[in-house]
Amino acid sequence: MIDNADEGAVEVSTRDYQPADAAALAAVFRAAVLETGPAAYSAEQCAAWAASADDAAAWAQRLQDNWVRVAVDEAGEIAGFGAIRMPGHIDLIFTAPEFNRQGVGSLILEDLLELAAAMGAKQLTTTASELSRPFFEKHGFRVQESGAHERCGQMLTCHAMVRGR
Repeated sequence: MIDNADEGAVEVSTRDYQPADAAALAAVFRAAVLETGPAAYSAEQCAAWAASADDAAAWAQRLQDNWVRVAVDEAGEIAGFGAIRMPGHIDLIFTAPEFNRQGVGSLILEDLLELAAAMGAKQLTTTASELSRPFFEKHGFRVQESGAHERCGQMLTCHAMVRGR
């Protein structure tokens, strides 16, 4: 499947999460936060945010508590992933840094939107970072409220966003 929604689209497909993916998804999460996070957050804030995947059992449980879609390239390399807590809260969308701005995030979000629609969700919510806010706005989400979210002793600006009703 090719996603042409973003510049430099790459050929990827999506599949359901498997428990064996947990460590690889944690690595994608950490890399995304540590490599792209400094555009909006301090090094200390990025380190604290990335550390939220350090507890392997808690991370695996977070993934199990959501419906997770994994994007992979033709070689099977994980390009990104997204998670939705039903009926309609987008919990995670992260792209491996080498796949940024190639349509992977849009493809994952499309999958999550389809899942939510199939489950009857009329409204979708997310808590977006400073970095992901423009992405979600591009996809029809609007900010309801902005504030701070605590991660390992660091406060990060975030935005409660909604799409629908």
